[in-house]
Amino acid sequence: MAGFSPRERRELQVLLAIFAVVTIWSAIRPFDMADYVLELATPLGGAILLVVTARWYRFTPLAYRLMFLEGLILLVGAHYTHERVPLFDWLREPMGWERNHYDRFAHFAVGFLLALPFRELILRFARTTSGAASVLAAVSVMALACFYEITEWWIAAAASPEVGAAYLGAQGDIWDAQKDMLLDSIGGIVSMLLLSGLHDRCILTSSHPQTLKSFP
Repeated sequence: MAGFSPRERRELQVLLAIFAVVTIWSAIRPFDMADYVLELATPLGGAILLVVTARWYRFTPLAYRLMFLEGLILLVGAHYTHERVPLFDWLREPMGWERNHYDRFAHFAVGFLLALPFRELILRFARTTSGAASVLAAVSVMALACFYEITEWWIAAAASPEVGAAYLGAQGDIWDAQKDMLLDSIGGIVSMLLLSGLHDRCILTSSHPQTLKSFP
């Protein structure tokens, strides 16, 4: 973690430690081991990529915190499968839901939590204005949602029917993919409306020279 300030280094070490603990917990008797392996690839691969590339590319602390939360959400879904998370099963009756909505929550979280890292990449490399970066970040989340649903379909089709059904988490809804993409998109838009100003302030006070150089 060379190049990080002592405070940033300590925070990232804490986040990595918590992520490691939750990853170990998620691997203990998951509901469906085959589905777990498929689901684990995204958060674990993302964490490894961020650690390996941190020497050359650093996000702001706010972006790392949001990506950390996204990783935890994916790990919980991997352990239980996205259609069997206990809290959302418990909420079904009082909320009048016909299904477990953890999958819907997770898709909204993808947009809400990952739009800001997209925005940061756009600000650094595209050298655009703050407002344009927010719009492009929301659009990037929509593109990611589309790409994910297509690859999810391919992976599910290649797996066994049982593993594929668990991985998709459609729960019998023929419009599941479209609703998931909509929630990803709504999450990204809400994130940009609520967090763009905070993100600008984080960048302006950042100790990361590559961020300051590219910020308009």
